[in-house]
Parts: sequence; structure tokens; C-alpha cells
Amino acid sequence: MSDEEVLLQSPLLYRMLRGRDGALSIEVVVGGIMQFEVRVHLNAEETESFQKEGRAFADRLAQAIMANPPFGGRSVKVPVQ
Repeated sequence: MSDEEVLLQSPLLYRMLRGRDGALSIEVVVGGIMQFEVRVHLNAEETESFQKEGRAFADRLAQAIMANPPFGGRSVKVPVQ
């Protein structure tokens, strides 16, 4: 059983997660022919925006990560389970 709660699961191929410590992160499917998932931990500003805007903010964040998977060096590749 995961220590994370899935807050949103989107058809845009992302999941918004809340960890046991309350911190938020987003997992996004990226790539073309070879797809993989990356995870980005939300900073305080992003967390506040998600709390205010919900899915609309998460959709924009996921699209930004899809367009630039390294996301300024903040993304981490999710290991295959």
C-alpha cells in the first residue's frame, strides 16, 4: 500500500499526489515513442496555486512538464515498478 494519496488522476496522463507528510507532487507521463513518468515536488507557490485553482492549475503544470520534462532540473524519473 502506498504512503501517498492520489488527489487527481487526469486523462492528460498525470497524477497529483499528497505524501504522508502532506507535501504535494505531480507524476507526469512524458516522451514520444519511449514514454516514461517523471515526478516533480511542488514548491510553496505551486502548492498554493493548486489549492486555489485545483485541476486547472494541475493541467497547466502537467502541460509545462510535458513540454520540458527536465523542468529546470526539478523532475525525477519514476522507477518502473
